[in-house]
Amino acid sequence: MSTLMDSASSSGIIETLSLVWTEVYMFALAAILYAVFSSGIAGSRFQAKNLKDSVRGTKPAQELSNSGAFHIPEQNRDMFQIVSRALRQGKMEEAMNRFAELHSNGGAPLQMTSRFLTTLAKSDHVIDASGHAVNLMGKLESQALEMAVAENAKRGDYDTCQRLRQVSDVLSIAKSPRTFEIFARHSSKAADLKSLVDEMQLDGVVFSKSLVHAVLTACAVTCDSELASELVARSELPRGDRELCAALIKVYSSCEQWEMACCIYEEVMLPASLKLDPILTEVLFKAAIKANRTDLTSALAESLHGDSAKQAKIIRSYGKDGNLRGAIGIFNQMKQSQTPLTSLVYNSILEASVQCGDMKAALNYFSMAKQDGQADVVSYNTVMKGHLADNKMHAALQLLKEMSDSNMPASLVTYHGILNARVQMGDSRGAWSLVEQMKNSGLSPNAVTCSILLKAMTTRAHAGDVSRVVELMDAMDTAVDEVLFASMAEACIRTGRLDLLSERTRMSTKSGNSLGLSAPTYGSMIKAYGQAHDIDQVWALWDEMGRREVRPTSITLGCMVEALVMNRFADQAWELAQKLWNDDTQKSLLNTVIYSTILKGFAMAKRPDRLMALYEEMREREIACNTITYNTMLNAFAQCGSMHRVPQLLEDMKAATPPVEPDIVTYSTMVKGFCASGDLDKGLQLLKEMELDGKFAPDEVMYNSLLDGCARQHRLEDALKLLDNMRDSGVTPSNYTLSIMVKLLGRARRLNQAFTMVKGLCEEHNFRANIQVYTCLIQACFHNRHPMKALALHDQLVEERCVPDQKTYVALVRGCLQAGIVDKAAEVVRCAFHCGGHGMQQANGPAPGVDSACLQEVIAKLGSSSEAARVLSEDVAAAQRSPKPRRVSPRSKNSPGESLPWRAGNRGNAGSSDRFNALRSSK
Repeated sequence: MSTLMDSASSSGIIETLSLVWTEVYMFALAAILYAVFSSGIAGSRFQAKNLKDSVRGTKPAQELSNSGAFHIPEQNRDMFQIVSRALRQGKMEEAMNRFAELHSNGGAPLQMTSRFLTTLAKSDHVIDASGHAVNLMGKLESQALEMAVAENAKRGDYDTCQRLRQVSDVLSIAKSPRTFEIFARHSSKAADLKSLVDEMQLDGVVFSKSLVHAVLTACAVTCDSELASELVARSELPRGDRELCAALIKVYSSCEQWEMACCIYEEVMLPASLKLDPILTEVLFKAAIKANRTDLTSALAESLHGDSAKQAKIIRSYGKDGNLRGAIGIFNQMKQSQTPLTSLVYNSILEASVQCGDMKAALNYFSMAKQDGQADVVSYNTVMKGHLADNKMHAALQLLKEMSDSNMPASLVTYHGILNARVQMGDSRGAWSLVEQMKNSGLSPNAVTCSILLKAMTTRAHAGDVSRVVELMDAMDTAVDEVLFASMAEACIRTGRLDLLSERTRMSTKSGNSLGLSAPTYGSMIKAYGQAHDIDQVWALWDEMGRREVRPTSITLGCMVEALVMNRFADQAWELAQKLWNDDTQKSLLNTVIYSTILKGFAMAKRPDRLMALYEEMREREIACNTITYNTMLNAFAQCGSMHRVPQLLEDMKAATPPVEPDIVTYSTMVKGFCASGDLDKGLQLLKEMELDGKFAPDEVMYNSLLDGCARQHRLEDALKLLDNMRDSGVTPSNYTLSIMVKLLGRARRLNQAFTMVKGLCEEHNFRANIQVYTCLIQACFHNRHPMKALALHDQLVEERCVPDQKTYVALVRGCLQAGIVDKAAEVVRCAFHCGGHGMQQANGPAPGVDSACLQEVIAKLGSSSEAARVLSEDVAAAQRSPKPRRVSPRSKNSPGESLPWRAGNRGNAGSSDRFNALRSSK
């Protein structure tokens, strides 16, 4: 039998291979293969350099165990506990010094050193050669390191293994070949693996078969074919070793170098008739499929002649890769060779056809399977899956009926496929109908059924359906597992059924069943109960997490803190943060977001003292403050009138590492604070500084804060300049801007200018004045002693379908009372309660009414014992008892309310009428 070494050493190899591939490509390939598998290459192992005596002298772990190296004297155990406690508390210097002292006195057996290294690796603290590790550098045994690495690898704790490698590098601990092998086998980063191989080369490690295999296994994970080729070429390997060839094939396959993988098999494994294991067979088939090597796939299929199960697996592999043509080729080959076409084979070609989206081919093979009597439930399920993928629900239901007519019992998988499609379509009624059909056929809904149904529960409209799913869960033969309970909890949260969630949680806890919920699920539940203001249940869930030893994440803690803060329990949130900080295993959960949320709580409560105390705690514990943190504090100072604290806070922002840059929110918050505290000039100065700096452009929020400051100090001219600045800067005013300006103009006795400004800005920026603007205009009318104009304005806003609110009617009533027109005030009250209001247009919709104090003022003015007061009280009481809002028919010309000045031809106030008509015509 020809070998790769013979072929590579022969000068005719190039000519032979050039018939298939190009000369250049195959020359490189032959060179690589010769280097990989030849046993006569010079330099068969890495050059030995600085071979460490401690590595050469390493004893196997079993020998060390038998020799009593694991015995720890009683007096040294206490010392080791002191060392471990010091490590947990972050006292690195004490831990290192104590262990160095113990080790130098010969009192640290290998097992103790191994445990020390593991504890050191698992700690959150970083050690370096210039710190506390100096006393231990080069003094710890390689056997102890091997023990620690092997023990952690045995437990599957590969993260600790990798950290042990870092610790060994810092402490200069020699590594044994076994240690190198474990490190290599579980390396997940190409750079780490390369550096490890380099280190083995420098240490003169002999690359045994197991060590090379470990490195190749890692190369398949890191997709590093270059390192794999170099390693095999430099190592002394048995010719045509099956395991190493298989490992190299897997490396090239992971790197998607399909031709190389196929070539190794053809040149080495195939001539040597090396046996293929199932995993390698699958890898080679995939490589052959990807490389479009039909000759190789045929050869592999031929080698499986008569093995229907393996050939069916190949067909499925073709389907997964989207190569339906290859799958059909294998199927036809089996058919021609008269290999029995079992249900497994038919189902494989059906699955491949459906995966490749060829329903025509799928239906053809389905028909063949039925003719051969090989169509089973799986066949029907696969074709149904294809129909459902094409949104052909009717065709899927026809297959379900066909199964029933053929006395072929449908499985839960059959129903679940259709049920899932119904849910995705949003067909809730169809989904529940299918569940009933499933139950009538003798199939009981299980956890999968309930999970599919719960996915459909997305809005409060599905709240009733959640109860139906819970009933199905109760009827199941198996207990509700943690996954299903979590799905039910999420559905309850989405639909607002917190009552049901609380009930099920209590039932599960009372029965002693472990919910097994994850930290994210607990976080979602805590958030939902926080929004429902059920703080007792929030704490109950948090305590339950502790009892069940579910470690919260930062997100879970964030949900908890947010729930407390939004319910005005910021003090409790801070107490929780203190408790976690004192727990070394959980203090890492505290971060900037958590503290910023608590800051927001103290800001909402207007407690600057607590705010500053928390801020100082953040600085002391070196928890970074970001822009959001500082903006939260600035907003609190603005609300509490503590703007004298702002300069120091700005200095802290500049002094932070790295410096925290203010944003537009920072400036807007400061401007708002200065204006609210009555220091408008500082706010205007800050605006100028922003404009000169040019880094941020003032926005509407900032302008409105300044305008509000002007309104507080009656500085109309400054407000008008700011409005001009807004226009020049391209900042669009809002209804809030209009409200402020109307107040200012009204107080300055510029009523006409207020009306003109409202009309002009609304037309210029294409928006409609809202009820707040109209209410300010009404108040301005009364302030300027134009009560009839205010009443007419009410009719205008009703005609424009702007719905008046209670504040609007209170302003109208009190304005009328101040103007001495008590009868009009009574009419406004009737209009507000939709109980008459002759002479005023009544808005549609619910009656906003007026508050009781305002109503009593009107009754008092009418005379508490007067007939007018009695009638008004009765009308209002009747209106409040009425279940539906009353509509008022259009009034006649001769109605008592015809004196309103808004109407043309008004005889009561001709001058006012002319002004209002002019305003209406201009609109």
